[in-house]
Amino acid sequence: MTLTEANRTAIGRVLASEPWLVGIRPAAEVVPGMRRELILHAAPPAASEDLSPVLRGGILGAAQFEGLDPSAVELGAAQDHSAMAGGAGSITASTPVVVLEDRANGNRAFHFLMEGFGRTLILGMYGEDVRERLLWLRDELAPALDAAIVALGGIDCGALMAEALRRGDELHNRNAAATSMLAELVAPVLDAGGEERRRIFDFLRGNPQFFVAVSLAASRLALEAGHGVEGSSLVTAVGANGRDCGIKVSGLGDHWFVAPAEVPVGVYLDGFGPEDAGPGCGDSLLVECAGLGATVLPAAPALWPLVGADEQRARQIFEDTVRIALGEHPRYRVPMLGDRGAPTGIDLLRVVETGIRPVIDIVMVHREPGRGMIGFGLTSPPMACFEQAAAAFRDRYG
Repeated sequence: MTLTEANRTAIGRVLASEPWLVGIRPAAEVVPGMRRELILHAAPPAASEDLSPVLRGGILGAAQFEGLDPSAVELGAAQDHSAMAGGAGSITASTPVVVLEDRANGNRAFHFLMEGFGRTLILGMYGEDVRERLLWLRDELAPALDAAIVALGGIDCGALMAEALRRGDELHNRNAAATSMLAELVAPVLDAGGEERRRIFDFLRGNPQFFVAVSLAASRLALEAGHGVEGSSLVTAVGANGRDCGIKVSGLGDHWFVAPAEVPVGVYLDGFGPEDAGPGCGDSLLVECAGLGATVLPAAPALWPLVGADEQRARQIFEDTVRIALGEHPRYRVPMLGDRGAPTGIDLLRVVETGIRPVIDIVMVHREPGRGMIGFGLTSPPMACFEQAAAAFRDRYG
């Protein structure tokens, strides 16, 4: 299918993105528009009275940690601030965030540090145990890693992610290789005493998803580069907030096209079933639009049984995504598929024309707050989001 000039421009900018990890800083210092009363959550934007129970739990926990009166909290969608909020997690003024810089254009993107699974704020849970971990992340881990990253002169995340795909990651729900490589890079320059150093590496060893904060921010960085191109039908933002799902399109400004989020289907932990699952929640749905995640599931066979897929299903997701993608990534490649480049950049109009939607691999969270993770599965943004956006696109461009 021939690309329009607008889509050629937009996807060209996406594929040219050069993400570098340049630091870990408090959100108030680096996230555009961040202020003390503001809490950023997974898109699309939502009023406090419309929050899903799980996301409300996460935001109340974040407010408590920040010392904010919940009635005085202002809410915003992280993707409207060049940031990402995975799961039911959120960003407050003091939250340490990874700072990714695009060396192709100078843009920056951000995501909070990944706590891990279990009782965590990213799963909408809060208590003294969560508070103590968040304090350590903010006051000990973040400054130590920031100093190490600065000492290295930054880390080329594009190169690291390309290698991680060769080592069995898909960089959404499997980041074991990427986390290990990140730890190897910072180890020689990490300035921490013996006990603190041991705690840092014990944490990284026990949290193979730590790197997901970087891959999410890199996805935001790449697709933000393609936003704002007049006449382009590139999807540049996707998120689900546990109730609704929304998308943005390059040539349609900053309007969110919103519809009820779908409930993922997958493999449940013991004691849970489909009746326990809530609608998808998190900004990580964007990862699959940037050439990572389920889009390249053939690269991560260890993840297949966790999400209820096999080799045939993994290959089919890749091939289906090729049909709705605007480009092929020059660096993100899948060895199992003969080193083919990852299909990157979802075309709104192709989704509507083919009926094929991007497939997302996702952590499934219990629909009731405080219950946490119940398994892994697959989901997609609802077709209604794409149909609304396509109608607006045709009204504007004919």
